[in-house]
Amino acid sequence: MISVIICTRGKDISSDQRANIEATAGMEVEIVVVDNSSNTESIFSAYNKGVESAKGDLLCFVHDDVRFRTDGWGKHIVKHFADDERLGLVGFAGAHFLPDAPMYWDESPFISEHNLTTRNGQTETCFSTEHFGEKPLAEVAVADGMCLFVRRSLFDRIAFDEATFQGFHLYDMDISMQVRQAGYKVCVCNDVLVEHFYEYDPSKPGYALFGTNLRKFHEKWSPQLPMAVGFEGMTEGVVSQLDEYVKRQMEMKGSLERIKESRAYRFGKTLLHPMKALKG
Repeated sequence: MISVIICTRGKDISSDQRANIEATAGMEVEIVVVDNSSNTESIFSAYNKGVESAKGDLLCFVHDDVRFRTDGWGKHIVKHFADDERLGLVGFAGAHFLPDAPMYWDESPFISEHNLTTRNGQTETCFSTEHFGEKPLAEVAVADGMCLFVRRSLFDRIAFDEATFQGFHLYDMDISMQVRQAGYKVCVCNDVLVEHFYEYDPSKPGYALFGTNLRKFHEKWSPQLPMAVGFEGMTEGVVSQLDEYVKRQMEMKGSLERIKESRAYRFGKTLLHPMKALKG
């Protein structure tokens, strides 16, 4: 059985999400709701509570704004884990390369993903298939947390790290690294489709902790970085060169952002604005 664990911002998940899970799973599922309407839980502590309550052999950690778009998705997921005893975690988006520097997975130059993302009514097809080949799974270093399937048995050795992190970010990358440290694979799946109704609002309180958690993630896992997963013939020397290249690109991007935020840059844009109007 699959236990679907959801940390919800209300007292319960929506009737639409519950109906979607039950109608599309194609097998018995248990829905475990962690009520965070009082906003007293981090995603780390909420998911740990969900693990304690869950009865399934596979645990699905999913956001309350995700819907499944593949009928019988449960049977696909169960088969993946049954076919490979070293498979520890399955998601729908992830990074193949992480540098030895604080970087979130979606900024990596090498990613695999298979999902739909809907923002403000506009749906984007997020398919990146170059690392899948003919297979339904692509191994990655870390996976995104909108929807994650993890073997229940691993939670004898892993847990969402509420002692180190706060808020609602980096739990996905951290649990991915814990799964890998336990000797299991982390993969992205392309034979099940999910849709994430995602709204980015950096003004929300949880986003203030993003940068802090990202730095803590790097401090915790730096001994294992840089990391390259899912490539053929990737030597240690090539990984080192790629690490240096990516870090230089990050430094250049950071420098450009600092320039754009500077008083001189803003003043220059103000001076140029009338000239642009005249040219128009």
